[in-house]
Amino acid sequence: MAEKLKKILKNYLQGTNFKEINDTITLEKIWKETVGNPINKNTKIISFKNKILTIKASSPVWRNELSLQKNFILEKIQKKITQTKINEIKLI
Repeated sequence: MAEKLKKILKNYLQGTNFKEINDTITLEKIWKETVGNPINKNTKIISFKNKILTIKASSPVWRNELSLQKNFILEKIQKKITQTKINEIKLI
């Protein structure tokens, strides 16, 4: 019985939905570590699909600031995260 339950849980936790949730949590943590508190407080991860990380900025000023740093931030994130590939950061 325990082995059957273990197998069911393993299959459930390896499902697509859990992977997406886990990737998002990991990305949120790495985003905060990479950009620091001021930027983190003024941004929110909206989605991660097709290797594109979509970030919402709290204002046009923050969106402009991020657009200037976007490539640098992307490189830093790519170095920190290996299991999830991010090719682009989209700012909205």
